[in-house]
Amino acid sequence: MKHIRTIIVDDEPAARARLVRLLAQDAEVELITECRNGQEAVEAVNKHRPDLLFLDVQMPQMNGLEAVDRMGADRMPFVVFVTAHDQYALKAFDVNAVDYLLKPYDDDRFFASLEKAKKHIDMRMNNKLTGRLMDLVREHMHAKSEYTEVFTIRDKGREHKVNVADILFLRAEGNYLCLQLKDRHFLYRLTMNAVESELDPARFLRIHRSFIVNNAHVRSSRYSGNNEFIFTMANGERIVSGRSYKEQIAKVLQEQAA
Repeated sequence: MKHIRTIIVDDEPAARARLVRLLAQDAEVELITECRNGQEAVEAVNKHRPDLLFLDVQMPQMNGLEAVDRMGADRMPFVVFVTAHDQYALKAFDVNAVDYLLKPYDDDRFFASLEKAKKHIDMRMNNKLTGRLMDLVREHMHAKSEYTEVFTIRDKGREHKVNVADILFLRAEGNYLCLQLKDRHFLYRLTMNAVESELDPARFLRIHRSFIVNNAHVRSSRYSGNNEFIFTMANGERIVSGRSYKEQIAKVLQEQAA
């Protein structure tokens, strides 16, 4: 399925034709339009909001670098500069170009550049998806719920309100629970079994007799063999699951992936 909306900008017809031919070999790329100069490029980016721009540098009237300056950060696609003038390379990367193709380039060099651009685009899409998932979690948090949404913790005469949505994971520590937030933690006097019944199972997952993780703050999870999974949390901490929880974890991960 095509999802990488792309624009070509070059004042040379033969150079544009070659880029069209190469891009046509990738089924994920959708060519939106071709532009002959920097002014057309600025207008096309403002109109079409592409994901990717193959942009010549040396063009009459308005060159590629001037065009980038006119586009603005909020509309800026990822850029691969294509030019015969290598003195522009350093400046190209100053404006966060994905890559720099120096003419004449061969097909392999072009497709390597395209793959690099794809990785940047995928990362941007994943970040947007993560943001949307967090929005859904917040919406769920404000909806009516039979589960606990706030823990009230008293420490040294002070009262702290801890929103469960802010908890990365819970860890058993003797007769207490450690509620781990992004940059601090609290101790809460409650057993792991008791707190598990208070937390929404759609948002929290028991992965070990001593750990419950918040799904919204899991950055990655993978099966490591030996009936164990490794969870990497938003703060970079890695948690290894208990072997007896393998089937429960596998079922939840499969449902999330569906």
